[in-house]
Amino acid sequence: MKPAVINVDLAWGAACDLVLLVQDAAGVPLDLSGAALDFALKAGDASVPLAVDAADAAEGLVRVRVPGQDLGMFPWEGWLQTSPETPRERILRGLMTVTDKVDPRAEGNPSTHRYFVRLSDAVTVSVDSVDLAWWAYAHALKAQESMESLADAWPETVSEAKQDVHAVKEDALAAIRDKQADAVLAVGRAQKTATDKIAGAQADAVSAVQEAEEEAQGTITPLVQRAETAKEAIDQAEGRINTAATNAATSATSAANSATEAQQALAAIPQVDASGNMTIPGGLTAAGTVNANGGVNIPLAVGAPTDTSAINCFYAMGLAGAVQALVQPIYLNSSSITVAGSISKSSKGTLAGLTQRFSVGAASAGSNAYGSAVIPLIGPNGQFNYSSVCGFSLAVNATAFAKFTFGIGRGSKTNRTGLTMDSYSMIPGDNLAVNYGEIVDVTINTPYDTVRKGYEIRVREIFYVSSVGHWQVKTTTVFLPVGHNELMPNGLNRLIYMQSGLPSTAVREEKAALYMELGGGSTNTLFKIASLRGFIAFEAGTGVSTLIIDARNEKTYALSADVGTGTRHLYANGFTNPTYHALEAMAVNAIESEETADFVDINTPIEES
Repeated sequence: MKPAVINVDLAWGAACDLVLLVQDAAGVPLDLSGAALDFALKAGDASVPLAVDAADAAEGLVRVRVPGQDLGMFPWEGWLQTSPETPRERILRGLMTVTDKVDPRAEGNPSTHRYFVRLSDAVTVSVDSVDLAWWAYAHALKAQESMESLADAWPETVSEAKQDVHAVKEDALAAIRDKQADAVLAVGRAQKTATDKIAGAQADAVSAVQEAEEEAQGTITPLVQRAETAKEAIDQAEGRINTAATNAATSATSAANSATEAQQALAAIPQVDASGNMTIPGGLTAAGTVNANGGVNIPLAVGAPTDTSAINCFYAMGLAGAVQALVQPIYLNSSSITVAGSISKSSKGTLAGLTQRFSVGAASAGSNAYGSAVIPLIGPNGQFNYSSVCGFSLAVNATAFAKFTFGIGRGSKTNRTGLTMDSYSMIPGDNLAVNYGEIVDVTINTPYDTVRKGYEIRVREIFYVSSVGHWQVKTTTVFLPVGHNELMPNGLNRLIYMQSGLPSTAVREEKAALYMELGGGSTNTLFKIASLRGFIAFEAGTGVSTLIIDARNEKTYALSADVGTGTRHLYANGFTNPTYHALEAMAVNAIESEETADFVDINTPIEES
C-alpha cells in the first residue's frame, strides 16, 4: 500500500491533537476496535511514539496526540494493522513543521482540520474544515477526561456529569453524521422547487402558443391577397425565362469544351495517390525550403555510381562520422565498485572496466533479498569550468526487479544503500546545498500486468530552480506495452539521457528526455519514459559520474544484474544535439502521468519496511 502524505504546521511548544477519520475504498468508516495503530515522529536519531486515543475506534475515529515540540522539522509516520491476520502497513507519512508563527488555539479547537484517510492500493487524504459539531466533539472528549480524574473525590456529582458529557459527545457525533441527512433534505427541497418552476413554465408556454396562433391568422389573410397579385408577375417572367434558357444552352456547350481542355491539362500534372505519394518524371526546382520530415530515399543505380550519387553518399557518410566524432566512451571504474546487502560482484560476464555482473542472492522464507551496488564511471573528457556534455547512454540489465539511479552534472551527492525500493539511493549532498545538477532514478518493481499487457515503470527526477528556492521531485508514471515474453528488466538494454539545449536556472524548462532501449521480440524497441529539466553547461561536468543499482529478489534462487560501458555525447556547434532530435522523432512516448512536488527525503531501511 502506498502511504498518503500529511504535512502539518504546529505551534512552538504547544501540544495538539490530529483527528483522523479512517475509511475504506468506498468511503465507509472502518471499525478499528481491534486494530493496532502506531504513530511516531523522528527527533534527531530518536523515534518518539505518539499517543493514540481510540475511544471511538468503532466509528473509524482516531485522535493522535502530539506533545509540544521545539522549533524545527520532524518526519512522522503512521502504521495500521487492522487485524492479527492482516499485514502491518504504513498509511501515513509527512513532515511536522514547528514555528513560532502558528496560532496554538489553546482555548479553542486543538486542530484546524480533520483528515479523511481513505484506504485503497494508494491511500488518499482529504481535508474538511472544522465546524461547531466537530469543535463540540473535541471539547466533550476533554471534559470526559476531566470528569474521570475527579471520580474518586466526587463520585455522585461526577457520575451525573459523565452522563451529560457523554450526551454532548454523542450529540456532536450525531450532528457530524446528520450532515449527510441535511444534504438529502436540501436536495429534496431543490427538486420540489425545480418541479414547480417547470410546471409554471409549461403553462406560460401554452398561453404563448395560443396568442401566436391568433396573431398568425391575422397576418396570413393579406399575404394570400398579395400572392394572387404576384401570380400575374410570374406569368410575365416566364417568357423572359424561356429566352434565357436558350442563351444558357449555348453557354453550357462552351463550358463543356473548356472542361475537356482542363481535364486534359490536369492529366498532364503528376497526381498524388491514396497513400500520399507522387511520381515526377522530370526534375524539381524549389525557390524555398523543401521539408522531408519522413526522410529522403536516394536509390543507387546498378554499376558505377554517377558523380551526383557518389557525392550524396560521401556527404551521408560524413554526417554519420560527424555524429560519431561527438561521442566519447564511458568505462566502469571496476576497482572502486562497492556492494551491500544481498548483492555481490560476480566473476561471470565480467571484464574489468567494460562489463560487470552482480549476483543477487536468493530470497529466504517470507523475506525478499535486497542488495545495492555503487558503480563509479570514468572516461576521457575535456572540460574545465564549463562542459559541452549534452547526454549519455548506459548499458544496464537485470533479471531481478531493479532500480537504476544516476547522478548527472556537478554538485555534491550523497549515496546510500540498504534502503527500500521507494527510498532515494542518492540525494543532493552538503545538507541539500544549492546546485544545478540532477538525480534521476528508474524503478522497475512491478510484475507483468496481464490485463493491460505490459509493465508499469516509475521515473523520479530531483532538481533545483531558483524561482522555487528549494529542491523538488518530479514523478513520472510510465507503462511499457510489451508481450509476456519480453520480461522486464530482463529485456532492458540501455537507458539513454539526452537534452536539446541549456535550460534556465530560474524557472523549469524541460530541455531533456530519458529513453529506454529494449531487446527481445517487442515491435517497438525505443520508448520515451520521462521529460526532464536538464543541466546547465557550468554544472554539466562529465555528464554522469555514478550509477547505483538496487535489486530485489523474491525468488528462492539467485538472480543477476549487469552494467556495461556507455557513451557520453557532446553538443555540436551552436549548442545543438542531433541525437536528441533523432530519438524524439523515433521513440514511442510511454508517459502516462506526471506530478511535481517539494522534495521530501524518503529514507526507509529495509528492515523497517
